[in-house]
Amino acid sequence: MISSRSLISMLMLATMMAIVVPAHAQPSADEVLAATGFSADEQQRILAGELVSHDLKGVSERDLSVSMGFIVKLAPDDLAKQIMAGTLSLSSEQRTARGDINGTGTLEDFAGLRLVPGGRALAKTYLDASAGDKLNLATDEIAAFHALQGESDATQAVEQQLRKLLLARYQSYRSSGLDGIPPYDRGGKRTDPATDLRKASEAPLLKKFFPAAQRFLVDYPKATLPGLTEAFFWANNRIDDQPTYALIHLLSTAEGAARMVIERQFYAGRSYNAAQAIVGLLPIQQGTLVVYGNHTFTDQVTGFGGSAKQSIGRHVMGSRLKDLFEKVRTAAVTQ
Repeated sequence: MISSRSLISMLMLATMMAIVVPAHAQPSADEVLAATGFSADEQQRILAGELVSHDLKGVSERDLSVSMGFIVKLAPDDLAKQIMAGTLSLSSEQRTARGDINGTGTLEDFAGLRLVPGGRALAKTYLDASAGDKLNLATDEIAAFHALQGESDATQAVEQQLRKLLLARYQSYRSSGLDGIPPYDRGGKRTDPATDLRKASEAPLLKKFFPAAQRFLVDYPKATLPGLTEAFFWANNRIDDQPTYALIHLLSTAEGAARMVIERQFYAGRSYNAAQAIVGLLPIQQGTLVVYGNHTFTDQVTGFGGSAKQSIGRHVMGSRLKDLFEKVRTAAVTQ
């Protein structure tokens, strides 16, 4: 006959066994590539050492999306650390300036921001800002620049206001996540970059193999992510010979020996609305399988002829990213 003490012990053991969460099995290269949309032929080419890119299914009419796969002869952890440190950058081909943002942020974090290239002419663009897609501004941000008209040093005044704008947007995102991103005033309508970023965070690769990271992206800053490494910074990217200021959230997490690095650009001053890049780093016999997916959102591919503009835009962006990743791959191999 089983004693009451033994029965209690058995029940406790059964309860503990019931709540144990089984570890996720390491996904295969084929599974990861298939979840990103690569065909069987593309998978074979990638595993044979080729860098392969293709159009990734867009999540909105504003989405210029592309994915890539290739192999690097470095361990996933080493690659992730180098990306986080900026040694191997995913989006700095046109970067002219960058500054780290610490804690709750201060204006000092943006001290290095300058109106370059463009200077005085660009300052006038901001002073005369209006609703539309020339600049990405909320209604109250447009009014703040209008209030600077008549300043003796327009360039300095606009630079200072830009620092205030970026600090305010950063602090709003840090406290409220996607819900804290102000929409852009398009004149009679608004563009909400948070909606597109939320859709991009539903990526199959994330949901299937990194569900905790996926929930973190959607629910930030409420959600937590064990083993998270993250950084925030602002950047000035030279696009079409004009400065494009961006606010960037960079984070890295692990699932077994695999690594995931995500770059979310939750504000861009012009040219595009927002962007999110996801990099999966999976250990394989040849080194590390790098699977990359990028969603870049812009209003400049919507409306009449939108599908044709998207096709052209994806081709141009894909070509630029492919050139960049060839350089990243070469740099990684020669480390």
